[in-house]
Amino acid sequence: MSGWGILRFCCGAVFGGVLVFAGLASAGRLTAPPSAVTVALAQRIEAGHREVDVLLRRGEVESAIAVLERMCKGPWPAAPRDALTTELYHDAVGRLLRVRLDHPDVDPRPDAALLQLAQEALGSPADQPTSPFTARLLALQGELHERQGDDDAALTAYERALEMNGTLLAKELAGGQASGP
Repeated sequence: MSGWGILRFCCGAVFGGVLVFAGLASAGRLTAPPSAVTVALAQRIEAGHREVDVLLRRGEVESAIAVLERMCKGPWPAAPRDALTTELYHDAVGRLLRVRLDHPDVDPRPDAALLQLAQEALGSPADQPTSPFTARLLALQGELHERQGDDDAALTAYERALEMNGTLLAKELAGGQASGP
């Protein structure tokens, strides 16, 4: 191949790479890699969940709750958090609430305190990422409202959770070109 041919090949490869990069970026498929802090948090949450799984299998619910409490207390980056960090936090708080609701006799907390934890974790609706972890936390908030007899607040939380999950599902189905059953 001549020098001119090599140059044309290289220019074509670079131009093709730019087109692929631009296409991925415009389709929303190209994102910045997570920060080292976010990766460390994700690994910490994953290890914590595995520890909780083992403790629950052993019947050590109080120890599992203690692990989840530590996970939720942090350390966490100061607010405002990015969407991924917020999702990880919602995952940890959601798991803590689920275990506490499933085992109300172990280290009992009043429903009002659990509801406050959910509300503090969720923050304002404008700060909530559209994620399965946030939707789960909204559903748990609805369950806590329901337990307190506040059916209107429970329905609102359940509706928000369903709407968020519907948005996530529609987005995935639109992008996946799923075929019929």
